[in-house]
Order: sequence, then C-alpha cells, then structure tokens
Amino acid sequence: MTWLFALGLLSYVLSAAFGAYADNLSAALSLLAEALFVTMAVAGVRGLHLNVRIPFGPPGFSLHWVSTPLGALFLILVSVLGAAATIYAIAYAKHLPTSKRRTVLVFAPLFLASMTLVCFAANMASFLVVWEAMSLTSYALVIVDREEPGVLRSGYVYLLMTHIGALCLLAAFTLLSNHTGSMAFAVWAEKAPTLPSGIRSAVFLLVLLGFGSKAALVPLHVWLPRAHPVAPSHISGLMSGVMLKVAIYGMVLMWFVVLGPGPLWWGLVVMALGILSSVLGVLYALAEHDLKRLLAFHSVENIGIITIGLGVALMGWHAHLPLVSIVALAAALYHTVNHALFKTTLFLDAGSIQHAGAGRNLDALGGLWRRMPWTSTSTLVAAAAIAGLPPLNGFVSEWLTYESLVRLGAGGGLVLALSAATGVLALALTGGLATACFVKVSGVGLLGRPRSDRAAEAHEVSGFMTGPALALAGFCVILGLAPGLIAPILAHIAGLTLHGIGTLGPTNAVLVSLPWRGAHLDPASAALLAALIGAVVSLALGASRARRSATEIRAPWACGGELTAAHQYSATAYAKPFRPIFRLVYRPVRSVHVESLIHPFFRVRVSYEGGTTDVLSRWIYRPAITGIVALSRQGRKLQSGSLRLYLALMLATLLLLLAFVH
Repeated sequence: MTWLFALGLLSYVLSAAFGAYADNLSAALSLLAEALFVTMAVAGVRGLHLNVRIPFGPPGFSLHWVSTPLGALFLILVSVLGAAATIYAIAYAKHLPTSKRRTVLVFAPLFLASMTLVCFAANMASFLVVWEAMSLTSYALVIVDREEPGVLRSGYVYLLMTHIGALCLLAAFTLLSNHTGSMAFAVWAEKAPTLPSGIRSAVFLLVLLGFGSKAALVPLHVWLPRAHPVAPSHISGLMSGVMLKVAIYGMVLMWFVVLGPGPLWWGLVVMALGILSSVLGVLYALAEHDLKRLLAFHSVENIGIITIGLGVALMGWHAHLPLVSIVALAAALYHTVNHALFKTTLFLDAGSIQHAGAGRNLDALGGLWRRMPWTSTSTLVAAAAIAGLPPLNGFVSEWLTYESLVRLGAGGGLVLALSAATGVLALALTGGLATACFVKVSGVGLLGRPRSDRAAEAHEVSGFMTGPALALAGFCVILGLAPGLIAPILAHIAGLTLHGIGTLGPTNAVLVSLPWRGAHLDPASAALLAALIGAVVSLALGASRARRSATEIRAPWACGGELTAAHQYSATAYAKPFRPIFRLVYRPVRSVHVESLIHPFFRVRVSYEGGTTDVLSRWIYRPAITGIVALSRQGRKLQSGSLRLYLALMLATLLLLLAFVH
C-alpha cells in the first residue's frame, strides 16, 4: 500500500513539474491503486486480516494499521468514489489554471491516501496522524480558488472547526490511554467495561463533538455550506460523499467497538442530534438557490438520517433488543453507502453544469434537459434517490430506518416509544421536504426554458465527466432494485460490530417485508435486470428523439403573447410558501425597492429580495465569538511590557502546577 501510493504521488509530482503530459499517467496509477484497494477491501469483508506495524519515535511507540470488516466497507467507498472523481478530474481539471491544476493533482491523492489509512488505524498515534493529514489536505483543496472573494474565509472556518474537533478527539483518546495504559484500540475495547461511568460518558461526549464536527452534525455544521461550494466539484463530491462518512466510521468504531453498551441517554442524545440535523438541513436546503450550497445542506440532512439510525442502535443495545440494534446499525450503514453514491453524483453533475457555463444559481438555469441530456439524466436519478423515492436505494435505507424505529417503539417502555414516534415523524417530515426540494432542482434547473443566456448556451460536457456520474447513478438503481446484494453483508458487519457474531438473519427478515422481490436477486440476475433497464431507457430515448425529429414543434400559446422565461416558476417563488410555515426556523427577511418617476404613483421598477437568517449562527456562534473577542481584549492588558509582571505570572503558574501535582 505504501509503495503504491508512492508511485501515485510520484506521478502527480511529475505532472506538477512537467505539465499536463503526465496527467493521464497520474490518473492511470491512481485508478490502479483504487482498484487494488477495492479488491483488498472486498477480501477484508470476507475475512482477510491485514496487520502493518511501523516503529516510529521513542521505544514502544509505533504506527499500527489493521484491517477489519467495518473498515473494509468504508475503504470500498473511498476507493470507488475516488476512482469516479479521478476519471472526472481528467476533463474537469483541464479548464483550471496551471497552478490550481497542480495543487489539485498533488493534494487529491494525499487526501484519498489519508482517508484510506483512517479506515485501518489501530491505535491512537496512527489515527491522529492520518486524521490530521486528511484535514490539512482537504483544507488545501478547499482554498484552491483563493483569489475569489470569501474562499479564504470559508477555508479558515473549516480549518478552525476541524481542529476544534481534533482537540476533542485528542482529549478523548488521552483519557482512554491514561486509564487503560495503552494506545491500542483493541486494549481500549477490552478494558472499557471496567472504566468508571464518568470517564466513559466523558469519552462518549468528546467523541460526539470530535467526529460530529467533521460529519457536520447540527450545530457543528457551519463550515460545510461554506467549504463545499468553493471547492472544485469533484473534491466537493469526495468531501461530502467520503470524508463525512469517515467521521461516521469513527463514531461507529468508538461507540460500538471500543466503548460498548452505555446508558440510555447516549442513544437519546445521538438520536436528538440526528433529528435536529435532518430537519434543519432539509429546511435550509429548501430555501437555498445556489446549487452547491443546496447540496451541502442536504449532506447535513442525510448525516442526520444516518445518526438517527446510530441512536436507535445505541438504544436497542442498551435495552437488550438485538434485532433492533442490528437492523438500525445496518440501516445506518446502508444509508451511508447510499448517500455516498447519490451525493457524489449530484456534486459531479453540479460541476458539469458549472463547467458548461450555466453557473450554479437555480434562478438562472432551466432548459438543461435538451442541452445536457446525460447530465440531466444522472441528476434526475440521483435526485429521486436522495428524496427516498422507490424503487431507488435511498428508499431502501430509509425503509430499514423506519423498521428499526417501529421495532424500537414496540420493544417496551414509554421513553423508547416516545423516542421512536418522534423519530418516525421527523423522518417523514424530512422525506417530504427533500422531495419538494428536488422537485425544485429538477423542475427549475433542468426543465422549462432557459432563464439566462448562459443556460441557453450550455452544452453537454465530456464523457469523462458524464461517465462517472451515470455509473454512480446506475449503482443507485441497482442497490434500490436488489438490496439483497448488500444488505446481508451490512447486517453481518453490524452483527460483528455489536455482538461479536456474524448474523444474516435479522436483516433478511426485514427485507422480506420490502414491497418488491428485488431483495432476493443474485448478482447475475441484478446485472441482467440493470442491462434490461438500460436497454429500455435507451430505446425510449431513441423513440422520443425520432418522434421529435418527425414532429413540427411550435411555441406554446401564452395568451396571445410571446412565451418567455418570466412566465415560469422560479426557485425563489417555489420556496416562498415554505418561509411563513417555518418562520421560526427561517426568520425570513425581505426588502422591496421602488423606483418612481416624478411621483410615487408612477412606478418605473419594483425589485424584491427575500432571504433567511441562520438562526444557529445568530444564537450560538455570534455570541460565542463576541465573548471570545471581549475576553481576548481583556487578556491584552497582561501585555504591559513589564518584566517583573511576567516573572510574577510565571511564578504563580509554577506554584499552581506544583500544588495540582502534589
């Protein structure tokens, strides 16, 4: 693995030094590395054991990586989506200036390498080293367009939040290391049941803050809608589709593998944050008209859905309901895979639309279905999948989440019943609002007439850009029609993670209740079904194209006038009815500017602008920043320039430390 990445990095360095001639070699070596990682990950799921230890630093200190079925699952996500992004970047990076292209070509493989090694880390040192590498390389990719206004500030917010999370993880790992006498995760898992309850709860909360900030759980999500829109689109896809999932891997590892069963309030807290993230994420996405910011908020929503599953698994584990815990964790892992697929597809398509010259503002798009048919097709499939519509993959994982909630509510106890009912209501509300949001994206962005000259001049992009998006959209269809291909494997991993036993029965029992028999398809039948669906879609598109060529097309009647884009619904008008309904969340603001001639009754132009307020920034982050700034100003008074004052402060600090130690 080390030599393979060395070859890949060498090719990228050559590309940076000698121009675009080595780009294809770089992509080929990266694809080779990712193909081998997929092979190794599949073998890891089937039981292959990899153990690598590298002595580093003082005696007894080492970097240690071990393969597990759970880590192998996330390695598959990193490798498959990394391959898709690599192919996409072959065409996408060509329009970037030379310096920016070199930055992307050098840091992208480092980003993928660090995420790969996170999935195999077996001790504190190796995990924190590659975790920090992942944060720094992703920061370098976020600020590629640092000359643009606001990019450096967005990168700074991202770097600040990710290092706050890293400090929380360092504190949690230090607590475990001090109380177990080891830095190895295996030793932590062995000794965690004997730790004091206060220490275990402190570690749980620190892990929630540390990984929650990277996963963009509300209210730790403020960096995500800033960082994703400014990064290159395939990097945004990797950050949303893979990096957030690495944080989910960290939660599963520390809560279920290391700490073990905990009190009921652990699951309640996790589930409450999941509900808050899913509902607020989709509400802010619905009010957003920048395509990439909209997708970023939907990442918050889907991370919330995954976290609801993790909370149900924790509660079921505490209540000794093994079926509930296994199904809930399998549902969370299934939605992790699904979100990685359809969110990466949507970010790649957003980059294609922007690359074609149409931009990101939904109010300036429209008519792209005729001009960019392949990009529009993959966008529509991914939009239906993320909205949870059957028979696509998003529906399956949400169905399993509903199943786990219903089974939790029937497990006994008022607290479990109320929690399950709240989760079902929140999930239903999230699904309805997500459907409404992607009706806006598809209807306003893809259909109708172009709303701007840029949209009217848009054209389909290279096959290197449409191919990966269509392939990932195809996976969304296959995993929706044939969930039996992956759900038993996820149940097996969930059983090993929770109870130390591989079990395929519970999730198979739930799959029987799915409203189609695709759950029982074998791989050959699923491939045949996918080929059949592709043939039917191709024939339908060909027949439609032939019919259009043989039909005389005229402009539709518009009350005797010429039909223009102004007759269509805009994204702003579509989202307008939701603002009064959810006024408490949106805190809507608007301004109306009237230009008059001679007298106010003779109006020449009326312009309207509406928007929403970030309530969490207003209530949490703004007061916190204000307090920190005020405290810093008070601390400035210590900088008096007096040597005697500085010596007195040093002596007082030394005395306090001595008193604390003794």
